[in-house]
Amino acid sequence: MIGMTGYTSYLKHKPNYFTMRYTILSALIIAAFAVTGCEKAIDYEKEKAAIIAVMEKETQTYIDRDFEGMFSTHVQDSLNMRLTAGADNYVFAEGWDDVSRHMTGDQTEDDLGPDLHITVEKSNFRMKIYPITAFVVCDQKWITQYDDDVVEMNSIQVRFLEKIDGEWKISFVSFIGTDGYMDYETEQLYD
Repeated sequence: MIGMTGYTSYLKHKPNYFTMRYTILSALIIAAFAVTGCEKAIDYEKEKAAIIAVMEKETQTYIDRDFEGMFSTHVQDSLNMRLTAGADNYVFAEGWDDVSRHMTGDQTEDDLGPDLHITVEKSNFRMKIYPITAFVVCDQKWITQYDDDVVEMNSIQVRFLEKIDGEWKISFVSFIGTDGYMDYETEQLYD
């Protein structure tokens, strides 16, 4: 039998359920902060500049018909996609084989030629940047000049990029032409 002195000593040193629970909970919280605290903060301006540079390179190499340069800006897998839509038509290419075939094929050859002078301006960038992915929306103005004829096409571009081995690569492009639509008066939706 435990004497009174032994029983009091036992109570003083008895493991307390609540103390153990809070000790474990505190350890888990500290560990969570330690793990998330080790993540490097994103240098937003640096990543934004790198993303814009990749987009500009992709556009310029396309205009120059430098396919290898253009291909180097893309993720080349089965999930690479491109959606081009305008008032008169759309093209959806899925998978790198289809995307690269579309970008280098006869469908785009008519858009480009040695006698054309092309300038492209991207503006109004909106981005959501994560450590290895980025979502980008921007406005684009494509100006083509052939002799005295000047054609201007405006669009909104939506892009998804992945960071692979420290470099941003394009995984999805959507080009939505904003010109050429008929002006309709606002319809009355409800009578």
